[in-house]
Amino acid sequence: MPSYTAMGIRHEVELRSLTTLSEHPQFLSATARGPHTATAAAMASSTPHILTSVGESLVLRSRISNPNDLMVVQGAVAARSNFGSRSPGSSAISTRGTLTIATETVIAEGLRRDDHAAAKAFGAEILEEALDGKVLLRVDGVERAFGLVELLLKREVGSVSPNFLRRIQRLKPSAPIEPWSLDKIGVPSAWQITRGRAEIKVAVLDEGVDTAHPSLAPAVFAERDFIGGRGDSAMPDGNDAHGTACAGIVLSRSKIYSGIAPGCQLIAARIATGDGNDGWIFDDFATADAIDWAWRKGADVLSNSWGGGAPSDAISRAFARARTQGRGGLGSVVAIAAGNSQTPVDFPGNLPGYVTVGASNPADERKTRTSSDGEDWWGSNFGSTMHILAPGVFIWTTDIVGPAGYDPGDFTKTFNGTSSATPAVAAAAALMLSANPALSVASVRNLLAESAVKVQSQTDWTPELGWGRLDVGKAVAAAKTAGTTSTTKPPTAAKTPKKLIAKPASTRSAASLGKAPRKRAA
Repeated sequence: MPSYTAMGIRHEVELRSLTTLSEHPQFLSATARGPHTATAAAMASSTPHILTSVGESLVLRSRISNPNDLMVVQGAVAARSNFGSRSPGSSAISTRGTLTIATETVIAEGLRRDDHAAAKAFGAEILEEALDGKVLLRVDGVERAFGLVELLLKREVGSVSPNFLRRIQRLKPSAPIEPWSLDKIGVPSAWQITRGRAEIKVAVLDEGVDTAHPSLAPAVFAERDFIGGRGDSAMPDGNDAHGTACAGIVLSRSKIYSGIAPGCQLIAARIATGDGNDGWIFDDFATADAIDWAWRKGADVLSNSWGGGAPSDAISRAFARARTQGRGGLGSVVAIAAGNSQTPVDFPGNLPGYVTVGASNPADERKTRTSSDGEDWWGSNFGSTMHILAPGVFIWTTDIVGPAGYDPGDFTKTFNGTSSATPAVAAAAALMLSANPALSVASVRNLLAESAVKVQSQTDWTPELGWGRLDVGKAVAAAKTAGTTSTTKPPTAAKTPKKLIAKPASTRSAASLGKAPRKRAA
Protein backbone atom coordinates (compact mmCIF):
# COMPACT_ATOMS: atom_id res chain seq x y z
CA MET A 1 0.00 0.00 0.00
CA PRO A 2 1.41 3.46 -0.86
CA SER A 3 2.54 5.51 2.11
CA TYR A 4 4.39 8.69 3.04
CA THR A 5 5.49 10.48 6.21
CA ALA A 6 4.34 13.87 7.52
CA MET A 7 5.16 15.40 10.90
CA GLY A 8 6.93 12.19 11.84
CA ILE A 9 3.82 10.04 11.29
CA ARG A 10 3.57 7.42 8.58
CA HIS A 11 0.34 7.54 6.56
CA GLU A 12 -0.83 4.58 4.51
CA VAL A 13 -3.13 5.69 1.70
CA GLU A 14 -5.33 4.26 -1.01
CA LEU A 15 -5.32 5.62 -4.56
CA ARG A 16 -8.25 5.68 -6.96
CA SER A 17 -8.36 7.12 -10.45
CA LEU A 18 -10.11 10.47 -10.49
CA THR A 19 -11.86 9.56 -13.74
CA THR A 20 -13.34 6.36 -12.30
CA LEU A 21 -14.32 7.72 -8.90
CA SER A 22 -18.03 7.52 -9.68
CA GLU A 23 -17.70 3.75 -10.05
CA HIS A 24 -16.46 3.35 -6.46
CA PRO A 25 -18.88 5.15 -4.10
CA GLN A 26 -17.43 3.36 -1.06
CA PHE A 27 -14.00 4.95 -1.62
CA LEU A 28 -14.96 8.35 -0.27
CA SER A 29 -17.85 7.42 1.98
CA ALA A 30 -16.09 4.70 3.96
CA THR A 31 -13.82 6.96 6.01
CA ALA A 32 -15.47 10.37 5.63
CA ARG A 33 -18.34 10.99 8.02
CA GLY A 34 -20.89 13.72 8.60
CA PRO A 35 -22.96 15.98 6.36
CA HIS A 36 -19.98 16.83 4.15
CA THR A 37 -19.20 13.22 3.29
CA ALA A 38 -18.26 13.05 -0.37
CA THR A 39 -20.39 10.81 -2.56
CA ALA A 40 -19.32 9.46 -5.92
CA ALA A 41 -22.28 11.14 -7.60
CA ALA A 42 -21.36 14.55 -6.19
CA MET A 43 -17.74 14.23 -7.25
CA ALA A 44 -18.51 12.89 -10.71
CA SER A 45 -19.75 16.31 -11.81
CA SER A 46 -16.50 17.93 -10.59
CA THR A 47 -14.12 15.57 -12.37
CA PRO A 48 -14.25 17.15 -15.87
CA HIS A 49 -13.81 20.61 -14.36
CA ILE A 50 -10.75 19.46 -12.41
CA LEU A 51 -9.23 17.88 -15.51
CA THR A 52 -9.87 21.02 -17.55
CA SER A 53 -8.33 23.28 -14.90
CA VAL A 54 -5.22 21.13 -14.66
CA GLY A 55 -4.87 21.11 -18.43
CA GLU A 56 -5.22 24.89 -18.69
CA SER A 57 -2.71 25.75 -15.95
CA LEU A 58 0.91 25.98 -17.08
CA VAL A 59 2.03 24.99 -13.59
CA LEU A 60 -0.48 22.22 -12.86
CA ARG A 61 -0.16 20.43 -16.20
CA SER A 62 3.58 20.09 -15.64
CA ARG A 63 2.84 17.83 -12.66
CA ILE A 64 1.45 14.94 -14.72
CA SER A 65 1.85 13.62 -18.25
CA ASN A 66 -1.88 12.99 -18.68
CA PRO A 67 -4.57 14.60 -16.46
CA ASN A 68 -6.61 11.38 -16.83
CA ASP A 69 -3.93 9.65 -14.74
CA LEU A 70 -4.57 11.79 -11.64
CA MET A 71 -5.30 9.72 -8.54
CA VAL A 72 -7.51 10.65 -5.57
CA VAL A 73 -5.85 9.94 -2.23
CA GLN A 74 -7.81 8.46 0.66
CA GLY A 75 -6.85 7.53 4.18
CA ALA A 76 -7.43 8.51 7.78
CA VAL A 77 -5.42 11.22 9.51
CA ALA A 78 -5.40 11.26 13.29
CA ALA A 79 -6.94 14.44 14.69
CA ARG A 80 -4.96 16.23 17.38
CA SER A 81 -6.41 15.40 20.78
CA ASN A 82 -8.29 18.01 22.79
CA PHE A 83 -7.37 18.56 26.42
CA GLY A 84 -8.52 15.59 28.46
CA SER A 85 -9.41 13.55 25.38
CA ARG A 86 -7.95 10.06 25.11
CA SER A 87 -9.53 9.28 21.74
CA PRO A 88 -9.33 12.24 19.37
CA GLY A 89 -10.62 10.23 16.40
CA SER A 90 -9.56 10.74 12.83
CA SER A 91 -10.37 12.75 9.72
CA ALA A 92 -10.58 11.55 6.13
CA ILE A 93 -7.92 12.84 3.73
CA SER A 94 -10.47 13.36 0.95
CA THR A 95 -14.03 14.59 1.50
CA ARG A 96 -16.62 16.51 -0.45
CA GLY A 97 -15.12 19.73 0.90
CA THR A 98 -11.56 18.82 -0.06
CA LEU A 99 -10.06 16.32 -2.47
CA THR A 100 -6.39 15.38 -2.19
CA ILE A 101 -5.01 14.34 -5.57
CA ALA A 102 -1.68 12.59 -6.17
CA THR A 103 0.58 13.47 -9.10
CA GLU A 104 3.79 12.15 -10.65
CA THR A 105 5.84 14.68 -8.67
CA VAL A 106 7.67 14.68 -5.34
CA ILE A 107 8.93 17.59 -3.20
CA ALA A 108 12.36 17.15 -1.61
CA GLU A 109 14.59 19.35 0.53
CA GLY A 110 18.20 18.92 1.50
CA LEU A 111 19.21 16.53 -1.28
CA ARG A 112 22.90 15.70 -1.39
CA ARG A 113 24.79 14.86 -4.57
CA ASP A 114 24.43 11.11 -4.05
CA ASP A 115 20.70 11.57 -3.30
CA HIS A 116 20.30 13.27 -6.67
CA ALA A 117 22.15 10.37 -8.27
CA ALA A 118 19.89 7.82 -6.55
CA ALA A 119 16.78 9.70 -7.65
CA LYS A 120 18.06 9.87 -11.23
CA ALA A 121 18.79 6.14 -11.21
CA PHE A 122 15.20 5.59 -10.06
CA GLY A 123 14.03 7.48 -13.14
CA ALA A 124 13.38 10.91 -11.64
CA GLU A 125 14.08 14.21 -13.33
CA ILE A 126 14.32 17.66 -11.74
CA LEU A 127 11.26 19.58 -12.86
CA GLU A 128 11.74 22.73 -10.82
CA GLU A 129 13.98 24.27 -8.16
CA ALA A 130 12.68 26.82 -5.68
CA LEU A 131 13.50 28.80 -2.53
CA ASP A 132 15.08 27.30 0.57
CA GLY A 133 16.40 24.21 -1.17
CA LYS A 134 13.07 22.85 -2.43
CA VAL A 135 13.27 20.63 -5.50
CA LEU A 136 10.37 19.19 -7.48
CA LEU A 137 11.15 15.77 -8.94
CA ARG A 138 9.05 13.93 -11.51
CA VAL A 139 8.81 10.24 -12.36
CA ASP A 140 6.77 8.30 -14.90
CA GLY A 141 3.71 7.41 -12.82
CA VAL A 142 1.72 8.37 -9.74
CA GLU A 143 2.43 5.15 -7.86
CA ARG A 144 6.13 5.41 -8.72
CA ALA A 145 6.11 8.84 -7.07
CA PHE A 146 5.33 7.12 -3.78
CA GLY A 147 8.19 4.72 -4.53
CA LEU A 148 10.54 7.69 -4.92
CA VAL A 149 9.28 9.07 -1.59
CA GLU A 150 10.11 5.74 0.06
CA LEU A 151 13.57 5.67 -1.53
CA LEU A 152 14.48 9.16 -0.34
CA LEU A 153 13.05 8.56 3.13
CA LYS A 154 15.40 5.62 3.54
CA ARG A 155 18.26 7.90 2.53
CA GLU A 156 17.26 10.32 5.34
CA VAL A 157 17.15 13.44 3.21
CA GLY A 158 16.08 16.72 4.82
CA SER A 159 12.45 16.27 3.83
CA VAL A 160 10.43 14.45 1.17
CA SER A 161 6.69 14.62 0.41
CA PRO A 162 4.35 13.63 -2.41
CA ASN A 163 3.35 16.75 -4.32
CA PHE A 164 -0.43 16.81 -3.89
CA LEU A 165 -3.01 18.87 -5.72
CA ARG A 166 -5.92 19.99 -3.53
CA ARG A 167 -9.42 20.81 -4.67
CA ILE A 168 -11.41 22.90 -2.16
CA GLN A 169 -15.16 23.46 -2.39
CA ARG A 170 -16.25 27.09 -2.14
CA LEU A 171 -18.65 28.06 0.63
CA LYS A 172 -22.14 29.31 -0.21
CA PRO A 173 -22.13 33.06 0.63
CA SER A 174 -24.11 34.97 3.24
CA ALA A 175 -27.21 37.06 2.66
CA PRO A 176 -26.40 40.80 2.92
CA ILE A 177 -27.19 42.70 6.14
CA GLU A 178 -26.01 45.99 7.63
CA PRO A 179 -22.29 46.19 8.52
CA TRP A 180 -21.50 44.98 12.01
CA SER A 181 -18.07 43.41 12.30
CA LEU A 182 -15.72 46.39 12.68
CA ASP A 183 -17.63 47.88 15.61
CA LYS A 184 -18.07 44.47 17.25
CA ILE A 185 -14.33 43.79 17.39
CA GLY A 186 -13.31 47.30 18.46
CA VAL A 187 -11.67 48.57 15.28
CA PRO A 188 -12.60 52.25 15.90
CA SER A 189 -10.81 52.05 19.24
CA ALA A 190 -7.71 50.56 17.61
CA TRP A 191 -7.72 53.34 15.00
CA GLN A 192 -7.26 55.90 17.76
CA ILE A 193 -3.80 54.37 18.14
CA THR A 194 -2.98 53.41 14.54
CA ARG A 195 -4.62 52.62 11.22
CA GLY A 196 -1.50 50.71 10.21
CA ARG A 197 1.99 51.69 9.09
CA ALA A 198 3.19 51.28 5.52
CA GLU A 199 6.27 49.50 6.83
CA ILE A 200 4.07 46.59 7.95
CA LYS A 201 3.21 44.19 5.15
CA VAL A 202 0.50 41.52 5.07
CA ALA A 203 0.73 38.63 2.63
CA VAL A 204 -2.55 37.19 1.35
CA LEU A 205 -2.02 33.71 -0.11
CA ASP A 206 -5.13 32.83 -2.07
CA GLU A 207 -6.69 32.39 -5.53
CA GLY A 208 -5.41 35.78 -6.63
CA VAL A 209 -6.16 39.39 -5.70
CA ASP A 210 -7.55 42.12 -7.95
CA THR A 211 -4.55 44.34 -7.35
CA ALA A 212 -5.97 46.93 -9.77
CA HIS A 213 -9.01 47.48 -7.54
CA PRO A 214 -9.13 51.21 -6.62
CA SER A 215 -9.42 50.35 -2.92
CA LEU A 216 -6.50 47.90 -2.99
CA ALA A 217 -4.09 49.19 -5.64
CA PRO A 218 -2.53 51.91 -3.42
CA ALA A 219 -1.64 49.25 -0.85
CA VAL A 220 0.12 46.80 -3.19
CA PHE A 221 3.79 46.27 -2.36
CA ALA A 222 4.46 43.05 -4.30
CA GLU A 223 2.53 40.35 -6.15
CA ARG A 224 3.29 37.06 -7.85
CA ASP A 225 1.46 34.22 -9.59
CA PHE A 226 2.59 30.78 -8.38
CA ILE A 227 -0.11 28.73 -10.11
CA GLY A 228 -0.66 30.36 -13.50
CA GLY A 229 2.89 31.16 -14.52
CA ARG A 230 2.21 34.89 -15.06
CA GLY A 231 5.17 36.18 -13.11
CA ASP A 232 4.71 39.37 -11.12
CA SER A 233 0.92 39.45 -11.23
CA ALA A 234 -1.58 38.06 -8.74
CA MET A 235 -4.65 38.96 -10.80
CA PRO A 236 -7.37 36.29 -10.54
CA ASP A 237 -9.24 34.51 -13.31
CA GLY A 238 -12.98 34.68 -13.95
CA ASN A 239 -15.00 34.68 -10.75
CA ASP A 240 -12.06 33.84 -8.47
CA ALA A 241 -12.94 36.57 -5.96
CA HIS A 242 -12.01 34.84 -2.70
CA GLY A 243 -8.54 36.40 -2.39
CA THR A 244 -9.80 39.87 -3.30
CA ALA A 245 -12.36 39.62 -0.50
CA CYS A 246 -9.70 38.47 1.98
CA ALA A 247 -7.35 41.31 1.01
CA GLY A 248 -10.13 43.86 1.42
CA ILE A 249 -10.79 42.76 4.99
CA VAL A 250 -7.16 43.48 5.79
CA LEU A 251 -6.45 46.77 4.02
CA SER A 252 -9.21 48.08 1.76
CA ARG A 253 -8.96 51.88 1.63
CA SER A 254 -12.64 52.40 0.85
CA LYS A 255 -14.42 54.58 3.41
CA ILE A 256 -17.54 52.41 3.32
CA TYR A 257 -15.89 49.00 2.89
CA SER A 258 -12.80 49.71 4.93
CA GLY A 259 -10.21 47.17 5.85
CA ILE A 260 -9.05 46.82 9.45
CA ALA A 261 -5.45 47.89 8.72
CA PRO A 262 -5.81 50.24 5.72
CA GLY A 263 -2.45 51.91 6.31
CA CYS A 264 -0.46 48.71 5.84
CA GLN A 265 0.83 47.23 2.58
CA LEU A 266 -0.19 44.12 0.64
CA ILE A 267 1.87 41.23 -0.65
CA ALA A 268 -0.40 39.18 -2.91
CA ALA A 269 0.47 35.58 -3.79
CA ARG A 270 -1.78 33.70 -6.20
CA ILE A 271 -1.60 30.04 -5.19
CA ALA A 272 -4.89 28.67 -6.60
CA THR A 273 -7.17 28.72 -9.62
CA GLY A 274 -10.91 28.20 -9.86
CA ASP A 275 -12.23 25.07 -11.56
CA GLY A 276 -15.40 26.67 -12.90
CA ASN A 277 -17.55 24.50 -10.63
CA ASP A 278 -17.44 26.29 -7.25
CA GLY A 279 -14.07 24.82 -6.40
CA TRP A 280 -10.46 25.97 -6.49
CA ILE A 281 -7.32 23.95 -7.04
CA PHE A 282 -3.79 24.43 -5.76
CA ASP A 283 -0.51 22.58 -5.57
CA ASP A 284 1.69 21.87 -2.54
CA PHE A 285 5.00 22.76 -4.17
CA ALA A 286 3.75 26.12 -5.45
CA THR A 287 2.06 26.85 -2.11
CA ALA A 288 5.19 26.09 -0.09
CA ASP A 289 7.24 28.30 -2.39
CA ALA A 290 4.69 31.12 -2.08
CA ILE A 291 5.02 30.94 1.71
CA ASP A 292 8.81 31.17 1.49
CA TRP A 293 8.61 33.97 -1.06
CA ALA A 294 6.18 35.96 1.10
CA TRP A 295 8.23 36.01 4.29
CA ARG A 296 11.46 36.59 2.36
CA LYS A 297 9.73 39.48 0.56
CA GLY A 298 9.18 41.10 3.93
CA ALA A 299 5.74 39.89 5.03
CA ASP A 300 5.22 40.62 8.71
CA VAL A 301 1.93 38.69 8.66
CA LEU A 302 0.76 35.82 6.43
CA SER A 303 -3.01 35.34 6.00
CA ASN A 304 -4.07 31.86 4.88
CA SER A 305 -7.78 31.33 4.23
CA TRP A 306 -7.41 27.83 2.86
CA GLY A 307 -6.88 24.30 4.11
CA GLY A 308 -7.95 20.71 4.12
CA GLY A 309 -6.65 17.37 2.94
CA ALA A 310 -3.51 15.40 3.61
CA PRO A 311 -0.78 16.83 5.86
CA SER A 312 2.42 17.84 4.07
CA ASP A 313 5.90 18.46 5.43
CA ALA A 314 6.63 20.74 2.47
CA ILE A 315 3.97 23.19 3.65
CA SER A 316 4.57 22.80 7.38
CA ARG A 317 8.32 23.40 6.98
CA ALA A 318 7.70 26.54 4.92
CA PHE A 319 5.39 27.87 7.63
CA ALA A 320 8.03 27.03 10.24
CA ARG A 321 10.61 29.06 8.35
CA ALA A 322 8.22 32.02 8.21
CA ARG A 323 7.50 31.78 11.93
CA THR A 324 11.14 31.46 12.99
CA GLN A 325 13.11 33.39 10.36
CA GLY A 326 10.67 36.07 9.25
CA ARG A 327 11.04 39.71 10.38
CA GLY A 328 14.75 39.33 11.02
CA GLY A 329 14.23 36.52 13.50
CA LEU A 330 11.27 38.01 15.41
CA GLY A 331 9.03 35.75 13.32
CA SER A 332 6.23 36.45 10.86
CA VAL A 333 2.75 36.01 12.30
CA VAL A 334 0.95 33.19 10.48
CA ALA A 335 -2.87 33.19 10.64
CA ILE A 336 -4.61 30.05 9.31
CA ALA A 337 -8.31 29.31 8.80
CA ALA A 338 -9.69 26.48 10.92
CA GLY A 339 -12.11 25.26 8.23
CA ASN A 340 -15.87 25.24 7.72
CA SER A 341 -17.06 21.64 8.10
CA GLN A 342 -17.76 21.69 11.88
CA THR A 343 -15.24 18.88 12.34
CA PRO A 344 -11.68 18.73 13.75
CA VAL A 345 -9.46 21.53 12.43
CA ASP A 346 -8.14 21.00 8.91
CA PHE A 347 -4.47 20.91 7.89
CA PRO A 348 -2.58 23.23 8.08
CA GLY A 349 -4.66 24.87 10.84
CA ASN A 350 -4.00 21.83 13.02
CA LEU A 351 -0.28 22.65 13.18
CA PRO A 352 0.64 23.82 16.71
CA GLY A 353 2.11 27.24 17.42
CA TYR A 354 0.28 29.32 14.81
CA VAL A 355 -2.81 31.55 15.01
CA THR A 356 -5.62 29.21 14.03
CA VAL A 357 -8.83 31.16 13.50
CA GLY A 358 -12.45 30.10 13.92
CA ALA A 359 -15.58 32.09 13.08
CA SER A 360 -18.09 34.00 15.22
CA ASN A 361 -21.37 35.73 14.42
CA PRO A 362 -23.04 39.03 15.45
CA ALA A 363 -24.40 37.41 18.63
CA ASP A 364 -20.86 36.49 19.74
CA GLU A 365 -21.54 32.82 19.21
CA ARG A 366 -19.18 30.34 17.64
CA LYS A 367 -20.48 29.80 14.12
CA THR A 368 -22.22 26.43 13.88
CA ARG A 369 -24.95 25.01 11.70
CA THR A 370 -27.45 25.84 14.45
CA SER A 371 -26.13 29.24 15.59
CA SER A 372 -28.49 32.23 15.46
CA ASP A 373 -27.14 33.64 12.17
CA GLY A 374 -29.21 31.13 10.19
CA GLU A 375 -26.43 29.82 7.93
CA ASP A 376 -27.13 26.13 8.41
CA TRP A 377 -24.81 24.95 5.64
CA TRP A 378 -21.54 25.36 7.56
CA GLY A 379 -19.91 25.51 10.95
CA SER A 380 -16.50 26.52 12.27
CA ASN A 381 -14.04 23.71 12.94
CA PHE A 382 -12.61 23.06 16.40
CA GLY A 383 -9.66 21.41 18.12
CA SER A 384 -6.57 21.70 20.27
CA THR A 385 -4.89 24.31 18.04
CA MET A 386 -7.86 26.71 18.02
CA HIS A 387 -6.55 30.12 19.08
CA ILE A 388 -9.23 32.76 18.53
CA LEU A 389 -12.58 33.52 16.89
CA ALA A 390 -13.35 36.45 14.58
CA PRO A 391 -16.38 37.60 12.53
CA GLY A 392 -17.25 35.06 9.85
CA VAL A 393 -20.70 35.95 8.46
CA PHE A 394 -22.22 38.89 6.57
CA ILE A 395 -18.87 40.54 5.93
CA TRP A 396 -18.52 43.68 3.77
CA THR A 397 -15.37 43.77 1.68
CA THR A 398 -13.86 44.25 -1.77
CA ASP A 399 -14.93 42.22 -4.80
CA ILE A 400 -13.44 41.90 -8.27
CA VAL A 401 -14.04 45.11 -10.21
CA GLY A 402 -16.96 44.83 -12.61
CA PRO A 403 -19.51 42.04 -13.06
CA ALA A 404 -17.20 39.15 -12.04
CA GLY A 405 -16.98 37.87 -8.48
CA TYR A 406 -19.56 37.63 -5.73
CA ASP A 407 -21.64 40.62 -6.83
CA PRO A 408 -22.01 42.75 -10.00
CA GLY A 409 -20.26 45.77 -8.46
CA ASP A 410 -16.80 46.34 -6.99
CA PHE A 411 -17.72 45.30 -3.44
CA THR A 412 -19.70 42.56 -1.69
CA LYS A 413 -21.70 42.29 1.53
CA THR A 414 -21.86 38.49 1.47
CA PHE A 415 -18.39 37.11 2.33
CA ASN A 416 -18.27 34.47 5.05
CA GLY A 417 -16.49 31.45 6.50
CA THR A 418 -13.35 31.08 8.56
CA SER A 419 -11.91 32.52 5.34
CA SER A 420 -13.28 35.92 6.36
CA ALA A 421 -12.35 35.52 10.03
CA THR A 422 -8.68 34.80 9.27
CA PRO A 423 -7.79 38.07 7.49
CA ALA A 424 -9.50 39.97 10.32
CA VAL A 425 -7.03 38.42 12.77
CA ALA A 426 -4.15 38.96 10.32
CA ALA A 427 -5.12 42.64 10.12
CA ALA A 428 -5.27 42.89 13.90
CA ALA A 429 -1.74 41.49 14.07
CA ALA A 430 -0.65 44.07 11.48
CA LEU A 431 -2.04 46.89 13.64
CA MET A 432 -0.32 45.43 16.70
CA LEU A 433 3.01 45.41 14.87
CA SER A 434 2.32 48.93 13.61
CA ALA A 435 1.95 50.02 17.22
CA ASN A 436 5.00 48.07 18.36
CA PRO A 437 7.24 46.70 15.57
CA ALA A 438 9.57 45.03 18.08
CA LEU A 439 7.00 42.47 19.22
CA SER A 440 7.97 38.84 18.70
CA VAL A 441 5.58 36.44 17.04
CA ALA A 442 5.05 34.70 20.39
CA SER A 443 4.12 38.02 22.01
CA VAL A 444 1.55 38.72 19.28
CA ARG A 445 -0.06 35.31 19.84
CA ASN A 446 -0.14 35.81 23.59
CA LEU A 447 -1.57 39.32 23.40
CA LEU A 448 -4.29 38.20 21.00
CA ALA A 449 -5.23 35.52 23.51
CA GLU A 450 -5.08 37.77 26.57
CA SER A 451 -7.14 40.53 24.98
CA ALA A 452 -9.84 38.28 23.48
CA VAL A 453 -13.42 38.67 24.70
CA LYS A 454 -14.77 35.61 26.49
CA VAL A 455 -17.98 34.39 24.81
CA GLN A 456 -20.71 31.84 25.44
CA SER A 457 -19.98 31.76 29.18
CA GLN A 458 -16.43 30.52 28.71
CA THR A 459 -13.94 31.11 31.52
CA ASP A 460 -10.81 29.69 29.89
CA TRP A 461 -9.52 28.31 26.61
CA THR A 462 -11.76 25.73 24.92
CA PRO A 463 -11.27 23.74 21.69
CA GLU A 464 -14.43 25.29 20.23
CA LEU A 465 -13.85 28.93 21.21
CA GLY A 466 -10.10 29.18 21.59
CA TRP A 467 -9.36 32.13 23.88
CA GLY A 468 -12.52 33.91 22.79
CA ARG A 469 -13.48 36.49 20.19
CA LEU A 470 -11.00 38.94 18.71
CA ASP A 471 -10.89 42.44 20.25
CA VAL A 472 -8.69 44.55 18.00
CA GLY A 473 -8.90 47.65 20.20
CA LYS A 474 -7.66 45.85 23.32
CA ALA A 475 -5.04 43.90 21.38
CA VAL A 476 -3.52 47.02 19.82
CA ALA A 477 -3.60 48.92 23.13
CA ALA A 478 -1.82 46.02 24.84
CA ALA A 479 0.71 45.77 22.01
CA LYS A 480 1.56 49.46 22.24
CA THR A 481 2.76 49.14 25.83
CA ALA A 482 4.07 45.58 25.76
CA GLY A 483 7.65 44.53 26.23
CA THR A 484 9.27 42.15 23.79
CA THR A 485 11.27 38.98 23.76
CA SER A 486 14.85 39.09 22.53
CA THR A 487 15.30 41.12 19.37
CA THR A 488 18.64 39.50 18.59
CA LYS A 489 18.73 38.27 15.00
CA PRO A 490 19.48 34.57 14.48
CA PRO A 491 22.63 33.57 12.62
CA THR A 492 22.32 34.08 8.87
CA ALA A 493 23.14 30.45 8.22
CA ALA A 494 20.49 29.09 10.60
CA LYS A 495 19.32 25.71 9.35
CA THR A 496 15.81 24.30 9.28
CA PRO A 497 15.62 21.05 11.29
CA LYS A 498 15.63 17.89 9.20
CA LYS A 499 12.20 16.87 10.47
CA LEU A 500 9.47 18.82 12.19
CA ILE A 501 8.14 16.06 14.40
CA ALA A 502 5.05 16.75 16.48
CA LYS A 503 5.59 15.98 20.14
CA PRO A 504 3.00 13.89 22.01
CA ALA A 505 0.21 16.02 23.44
CA SER A 506 1.33 15.33 26.99
CA THR A 507 4.75 16.88 26.36
CA ARG A 508 3.86 19.89 24.25
CA SER A 509 4.23 23.32 25.73
CA ALA A 510 1.14 25.33 26.62
CA ALA A 511 1.94 27.79 23.84
CA SER A 512 2.12 25.05 21.19
CA LEU A 513 -1.30 23.75 22.23
CA GLY A 514 -2.93 27.15 21.97
CA LYS A 515 -2.66 28.07 25.66
CA ALA A 516 -1.12 31.41 26.46
CA PRO A 517 1.60 31.30 29.12
CA ARG A 518 0.68 32.68 32.50
CA LYS A 519 3.22 35.47 32.19
CA ARG A 520 3.58 37.67 29.15
CA ALA A 521 6.98 37.58 27.55
CA ALA A 522 9.08 40.48 28.80
